[in-house]
Amino acid sequence: MMKKLRPSRRDYLTKNSADPMLMTVRRIRRSVGCLLVAVSVLFVALNLELFTPASIANIRSSLQAASLVSAGDTTVISYPSGSNKCSMPFGNGLAICADNSLNFELPSKYSQMEMALTYANPVMRASNQYLLVFDRNAYRFTVTNTLSELYSQTMTSPILNADISTDGSVAIVTDEAGYKSAVTVYNIDNEQLYKWSSPDYYIMSAVLSADGQRLALFCFKQDGLTLTSQLFFTDINSTESPENGVDMDSNLVLGMKFLGNNTVCAVCDNATYVISRSGQIRYQREYSPDDLIAFDLAEDCIALATEAYSQNSRAEIVLINARGTASRNPLSLPTEPDSISYCDGRLAVLTGDTVSFYSKSLREIDQQTNLAGVSRIYMRSGGTAIALFNSQARVLSIGNPLKDLHTGND
Repeated sequence: MMKKLRPSRRDYLTKNSADPMLMTVRRIRRSVGCLLVAVSVLFVALNLELFTPASIANIRSSLQAASLVSAGDTTVISYPSGSNKCSMPFGNGLAICADNSLNFELPSKYSQMEMALTYANPVMRASNQYLLVFDRNAYRFTVTNTLSELYSQTMTSPILNADISTDGSVAIVTDEAGYKSAVTVYNIDNEQLYKWSSPDYYIMSAVLSADGQRLALFCFKQDGLTLTSQLFFTDINSTESPENGVDMDSNLVLGMKFLGNNTVCAVCDNATYVISRSGQIRYQREYSPDDLIAFDLAEDCIALATEAYSQNSRAEIVLINARGTASRNPLSLPTEPDSISYCDGRLAVLTGDTVSFYSKSLREIDQQTNLAGVSRIYMRSGGTAIALFNSQARVLSIGNPLKDLHTGND
């Protein structure tokens, strides 16, 4: 019987063999080994934030939370102790800014992230992966994901408004010294991409397109008693000042968002508009300031609730898309809604202690009652909503359709 070769002897023969097959295998093994090392080094270099002590601790707590979740409490999101100043859905849970901290809370009473944050007037803006928190009329803003802080920055002038895009770019509007106002755009690496300081216009709102490449600015200036409002479009890589704005009829903007990458919806005190980058007004609806009840700006659509003056209706809701097409038949309501929210083809309407869900064609598909103490509703992707209460939030799932059984796919 042939004596079994020791591993070291076998390796020696393999490395020094003249057999073409063994030589090919040896080269393949060496190449694969080098490739694995290179990929590992590149992954670590591109994801250093995942290996900080805070991130590792957050990942560990999330894994522990996932392993301990019980079926009985997965609909409840608890608030941290202290005075909660603002909150909004983010990721699979709720981002909450309390007295001295920013928390990301998941259902089942587990906190995925907690970081110190002492903002007097915090305001949140969120995209799919990133959260922006800024201190209005103060100087700092912070960008995070669901695990940890990505970066914070202190501006040299007070922050008036801000926005964040899907790619993590942020637009920061400031009350710039020596100018009326200014807007600065940073990417996710905290690198400045764009800045415009305006000597003539006050910038009320600045919003970024989803890809972070375009900027829309709602501005106004005052000449004596005359107020002039303009909507400007510009590219982030542009070196020229915005010009040739769209006349907004002396309106003041209440909310604004890109619907896609080329169309903006602006909700104003006297009218709502959908405007393309070329300056074409695709939709315009006028109303008195007292008639605007509520609105919600989503990625591809806006839900708009206004007063209705008919015998059987006190309010009506329309959905308006990026093409400027509004609902064929508005949703008529016997009472004014307390909160509305739209996401991924589903509309949630809160009235009293009842939340009603509607399809994109505004047909009712579900209703949940006896939600005593609910103050606001947020629709989320995947067919769920978050209802806010005083001391906790609750995840609501859309049940079996009630009135949409015989329609097509909405």
